[in-house]
Amino acid sequence: MKNKLKILMIGPSPTALGGISSVINTYEQNNLFTGEIEYLSSYKSSNLFFMLFYFNIFLIKLLFKLIFNRDIKIIHIQASQNGSFCRKTIVFYLSKLFAKKVILHIHSDSFDSFYSNSNYVIKKIIISVLKGSDLILALSEIWQDKINKIAPNTNIIVLHNPVNIKECNHKKSEKCNILFMGRLGKRKGIYDIIKAAKYIKSPNIVINIYGDGDITKFKNFVTDNNLQDRIKINGWVSGTEKEKVFKDSNVLILPSYNEGLPISILEAMAYGLPVISTPVGGIPEAVINDVNGFLIQAGDFEALAEKIDVLAGNKQLAQTMGQESYRIAKEKFDTNVIISQLSGIYMELLK
Repeated sequence: MKNKLKILMIGPSPTALGGISSVINTYEQNNLFTGEIEYLSSYKSSNLFFMLFYFNIFLIKLLFKLIFNRDIKIIHIQASQNGSFCRKTIVFYLSKLFAKKVILHIHSDSFDSFYSNSNYVIKKIIISVLKGSDLILALSEIWQDKINKIAPNTNIIVLHNPVNIKECNHKKSEKCNILFMGRLGKRKGIYDIIKAAKYIKSPNIVINIYGDGDITKFKNFVTDNNLQDRIKINGWVSGTEKEKVFKDSNVLILPSYNEGLPISILEAMAYGLPVISTPVGGIPEAVINDVNGFLIQAGDFEALAEKIDVLAGNKQLAQTMGQESYRIAKEKFDTNVIISQLSGIYMELLK
């Protein structure tokens, strides 16, 4: 007998780019969406007309499930900021109209700025959604505190992003492959990486940049700075190609200015890589300075170059830090651990 659907999770299409879609893909790969839990996509990146059409079709599907499936008890909403939050506000009020419990799962890298920069009406709506949710899931303790400052006395707990743990093979090649993976832009510190490349002293270092964005613009920027031998800018990778990139890398760098809890860091840790990043968002809960990598201040490209030189020049340290990354990932972020925590959350709300 088929289990009755009790939980409906809502978020972007698993084929979309970005952190939430990566999380959904991880859940899907680990068979979360079977029996009592189902996933319903509300967004797919395209032109404005198609996105509006896609969202309207989603609303029809959602209404159909809310009207005809009385067994649904929980609506688990995966949300970010700006347009994502506005779309999910409609989902929230529809869910409450049908007396469903709502979990609001916030993945934003700057939700506090989104709130503070909104007008009076939008702020009231944000607070209404936060306070009206039965439970808010934050990606880290710092985001738990930030959301609580916006809407005090709300029910907020931390649920880290999950990652599939891979076989840990530490790199022994003579060349030191430095990896950046994410959207190419100022927020992720891409300009600081290009600046840092000029200060790196170690030979045999190649910085491989993978991600989406204006690839041509940054290739030209690298050429203008005469760094094309040291920096290779590539496009977005996924699947087996992405796995190969991690296996061929020695260190991950992510000198971000704002973050939630970056999937690229968790993935790098799952492959046993040391990480050089910044103490923003939930990163300090994954990267412990001098243990499994280094934390530098955002914008300090000279420090970034220095730490790259440290790991490139001390292979034993890089290996030790990589082993610590793997250990922390397995203990805190392994998909089995996170799904177990999520299952406990569902059970508690279903009581």
